[in-house]
Amino acid sequence: MFFEKIFGFACKVTIFFVTLQAEMKKLLKIVRFCVLIAVLSVLFSACHSLSDDGRRVQRTLHNQQSEVMSLLAEVEPLLMHNRFDSLLPLSHEHPDIVFYVYRNQELLFWSHNWLVANGLYRVLYNDWWLGRFDNAVGIGRWTKCGDYSVCTIIPLKFKFAQSSDRLPNDFIAPFTADNRWLIRRQRVNDGCFPVMAEDGSYLFSLVPPEMEQEEPMPALSPDSFSFGSLFAEPQKGLSRLHIIIGIVLLICLIFITAFIYNLWRSHGWRNMRLYTKIQYLVVALVLAGFVYVFFMSTSYVRTHYEQRQQSKQQAKARYIQAALEDLYYWDMSISALNTRGLNTDLRDLSYTYETDILVYDMHGRLIGSSVPQLLESGLISPIIAPEPYFTDSVDRICYEQIGSMPYLTVYTPFYNGNQLQIGYIAVPCYVSSAQVEQEVAEYIGRFLPPYVFLLILTFIIAVIVMRRLTRNMRSMADTMHHFQLGKDNYIHYEGNDELGELIRQYNLMVKQLEQSTTKLAQSERESAWRTMARQIAHEINNSLTPMKLSVQQLQRIKGTEYFDERFDRASRLLLEQFDDLGRIATTFSDFAKMPEVNPTEVDIAEKLFSAVTLMRMNDPSIPIRYVGQESGVVAYADAEQVAHVFTNIIKNALQALQGRKDSDIIVVLKDVSEETRLKRQLPASFEWIEISISDNGQGIPENIQSKIFMPNFTTKSTGMGLGLAITKNIVDGSEGVITFDTSDKGTTFYIYFKKITNNQ
Repeated sequence: MFFEKIFGFACKVTIFFVTLQAEMKKLLKIVRFCVLIAVLSVLFSACHSLSDDGRRVQRTLHNQQSEVMSLLAEVEPLLMHNRFDSLLPLSHEHPDIVFYVYRNQELLFWSHNWLVANGLYRVLYNDWWLGRFDNAVGIGRWTKCGDYSVCTIIPLKFKFAQSSDRLPNDFIAPFTADNRWLIRRQRVNDGCFPVMAEDGSYLFSLVPPEMEQEEPMPALSPDSFSFGSLFAEPQKGLSRLHIIIGIVLLICLIFITAFIYNLWRSHGWRNMRLYTKIQYLVVALVLAGFVYVFFMSTSYVRTHYEQRQQSKQQAKARYIQAALEDLYYWDMSISALNTRGLNTDLRDLSYTYETDILVYDMHGRLIGSSVPQLLESGLISPIIAPEPYFTDSVDRICYEQIGSMPYLTVYTPFYNGNQLQIGYIAVPCYVSSAQVEQEVAEYIGRFLPPYVFLLILTFIIAVIVMRRLTRNMRSMADTMHHFQLGKDNYIHYEGNDELGELIRQYNLMVKQLEQSTTKLAQSERESAWRTMARQIAHEINNSLTPMKLSVQQLQRIKGTEYFDERFDRASRLLLEQFDDLGRIATTFSDFAKMPEVNPTEVDIAEKLFSAVTLMRMNDPSIPIRYVGQESGVVAYADAEQVAHVFTNIIKNALQALQGRKDSDIIVVLKDVSEETRLKRQLPASFEWIEISISDNGQGIPENIQSKIFMPNFTTKSTGMGLGLAITKNIVDGSEGVITFDTSDKGTTFYIYFKKITNNQ
């Protein structure tokens, strides 16, 4: 038995790998085709990337120009009513557009401070022009709004003096294009893509780098606490956090792959075993909880780290505020004239508190910095962020940006000794992603191993518990599948859980079913014997009555001249009645001792043809036609009794046609078609043969059709009505089917047996 299981398992594994190999070959072909398409797409896109990017940039620029016009339509009425407090919320609605508001030469409002646009020169109003700013290239437009002038800029591409992995000179969102393309003001006929405005006027051209090299810019290595990491070499290789995330994704991938394989093997979720479903549900819940905790913990660590950085920077800002208050105790204002030593003071404080410091005057202009190189290189703007300047909040935490890289800045007022505000103090802090990843990796590294162990332990426990739980369910299913009356159909389970209650109810049901079956069988036997007794009494009385009358008549004419004549006639009648009584006794004896049906493989065609031949010789007055093979059709039936089936039905057909002109009986042997199998509801797991015996009699009346196969029912003046009952018993015992169709044009009996082929 053990070796059979090993052999069966080896066969399944072999079949699985053969199937997998075939599927992998198909998958490999698909992958090759996809790679070929991808390569062709890359080659095609490489040939047309400049024109594609140019059209995409032009479409986006047109949308941005439309957005600028919508913005100006909202800004103009606000300026006319001097509602500068509403400009800041309006700038948040258009984050990709920078605009400045001037009155004469005085800057009154700026929407963002990340764009370093020093020395804006006023050109013609309502015309678009290309501007090269300190850290970006963009399209600008001057608009007159009453006494105010509004300069609106659409940034296109970053232009840093020194780029790095964190500060790449790429296109600015929402523009997307290859970073290699340069923006050139002059129009070139060949090898470039001219970008046009909405009105069709020329704006600029996208050119490949080989057509025009940008001027080399001086290298910058600022000695800065907050911004020094911008130019640090990036860490190469995978970080610990990336490895942990990879492990999590690998576990999820293994689980999903196993689940999909089981779905494919089980042909769907409904056909999957119950214990497998519960295992996957338990593991999926634990895994989902693990993934949820993992990502929530990562988010929490990041948020907590940033909050600590904010608190740390706020504390530093307060210390710096107090130190500068002491240094500039008597100053009533700060400017470039009275703060010549401010940069030196800020440098000393930056080393003390390990942070960079920026100081702005009351007009929002940068007066001093601990890292003046950043201002000179165009990395940071000489004006303050609009949020702390145009709001009433004294202390404010803002997220600013250098290019597309965000950083944290804490703003606090710059007071003198009389608590008079003379400026603004900014303490920036660049929250390094590497530091955040390190914090997350350290935290995750502490809780991940026990959680993975818990996940594996949960899976093992789920497998063990589900196997034990479903073992009794499978035993119950097997017992119900092989349920037979008279055998031990009970399930033994000692537990008191829900499954135990179910099994106890099942055992109680089996007990009640056995009792009901016993009572029903006894009742049916008693009813059958009572019916049989009445039938026997009736048949015997039918024979005894003429016998009694004949004997009484002989007694009356005893000694007369008619005695001899009547004696001969009475003798013949008595002999006939004796024969009838003998036949009745023989028939009931045969029915009582009818042997059990023992189906085997039998040549059903040979048995059928022999029965037809025999019945032809008994009554040659009624033709019996036969259609089908005379031998060679093997079926599953009782070899000893199957001939009685054919003889009884043909005999009934002959009796139904007695005295009828143009009588005809047709016997047909053929294979069962799919349509017939579905009509007769025959199991599809076997092949079937059909034997039809048809006559052209007057048919069976509708009111007695349901009684045809009952043991003691007959429509003839002679006979006990047991022929068809015995016939049905033989067919049912051979696992076959017998039925009939009838009308006023005749009756056809159909008999179906399982066909035995060479493959079975």
